[in-house]
Amino acid sequence: MDKKRRRTEKQVDFYDNPSDSQLDEGSNDSSDSEFSENSMDSDYEVVSETEDNNDVSEASTLSTGDNLWTEIPQNPELFIFQENVCFKLDTTNLTVQTLVDLFFSEEFLALLVEQTNLYAKQEIANLKKIKKSNRASQWIDVTVSEMKVFIALLLQMGPCTFPSIEHYWSRNKLYNVMFWRSHMSRNRFQLLLRYFHLVDNSVPSSDRLYKVRPILNHFNDIMSQNYVPNKNICIDESMLLWRGRLYFRQYIKNKKHKYGIKLSELCESDGIVMKIRIYSGKSEKTDNNLGHTTDIVLHLAEDYLDKGYTLHMDNFYNSVTLTKLLTTRKTYVCGTLRKNRKENPQDVINRELKKVEVTWQRNGLVTVCKWKDKREVLTISNMHVVEMVEVSNRNGKLSTKPNMIRDYNKGMSGIDRSDQMLAYYTCLRKTIRWPKKVALHIIEIYIHNAHKIFQKITAS
Repeated sequence: MDKKRRRTEKQVDFYDNPSDSQLDEGSNDSSDSEFSENSMDSDYEVVSETEDNNDVSEASTLSTGDNLWTEIPQNPELFIFQENVCFKLDTTNLTVQTLVDLFFSEEFLALLVEQTNLYAKQEIANLKKIKKSNRASQWIDVTVSEMKVFIALLLQMGPCTFPSIEHYWSRNKLYNVMFWRSHMSRNRFQLLLRYFHLVDNSVPSSDRLYKVRPILNHFNDIMSQNYVPNKNICIDESMLLWRGRLYFRQYIKNKKHKYGIKLSELCESDGIVMKIRIYSGKSEKTDNNLGHTTDIVLHLAEDYLDKGYTLHMDNFYNSVTLTKLLTTRKTYVCGTLRKNRKENPQDVINRELKKVEVTWQRNGLVTVCKWKDKREVLTISNMHVVEMVEVSNRNGKLSTKPNMIRDYNKGMSGIDRSDQMLAYYTCLRKTIRWPKKVALHIIEIYIHNAHKIFQKITAS
């Protein structure tokens, strides 16, 4: 029994990788990425500097295998940001409807209509006998205009939350809202919700995500083709609640939704989601031999390398090897680091610090820094010369932190902000079919993106 318990705990630790912006135990996913005495996890270490940079001798340089770590400071390379941050379509008479229609294009709606009708026919054909009272016997092929109304009604269930779908059509005084009844009958809505589909089930596929692949690719293509993000971007995980049986379901104890489907997302620091990758299990293939987390980073950031972007990541992704690789691709890196990663400077890892003390070492342009406040925190960067700076928290209280921590906190809040906004008006409900929930979640993410982009454009 003890062996089994130890083995289970080891497996949980592997996946238990909350972003450092969510280290406050029991906190909501929407909390800001702020390092404080209440938001630090004992497994995370940060670095800061106490020694005079000018008082360095040959003894301060040491060799760890093939890695040469030194305490001699060096100014980082200047990677010029080459992109023009913009929305690529004409914004002269831009409306929210224009942005929404960009996602719900004629081709995409035609796909939804075609596959929904096909899936309904396949399911009805599999029924041995359909009673006249069964809703399936009333099935009529959905049209594009009806699909638009269905999606609109579904999204409107977010701001107007009732206990169940039936309550939206209820004539009870407490729930009597004409909006839904005036656009679609309850039976028709539930039929469309039952058969809402994206792919042909009769076509075999080895891809575990094939049922959501069309909408996932559609979202990524729309964002990459039409919007150029600002210089500060970040990569982090988001959890979509799912407690049903699923091979690649994840458990992350510090998330609000501890069980669910893990989405790795590339975001702007203000919350616009640029690209999504869904974790589909340990057996998912990688495009290189550098490991799973490195593959996720390179996949999500492939369109933004060699352009001078600043990429913020937590310690689930960061390593010395990855930072060196991204440095060759003219991309800045700033984030936290796990103390057991390969190639870490052991002098920094093993050095005991007093409160507010800092220590660091550099290997080429890669700097690893450890700082102690209430706990030790490790950070890694290829864009900083370590120095202590004054930082004010949300209450206006001043404190002193390394500049790497300050910049990490500023740049890492994108996914938290996105999750926070989506949680307010989500239309997601309990279902026995995970592809449907993922598809609706991606639609909600795009609607939030459209809102943020419209705000940006109209404010400028």
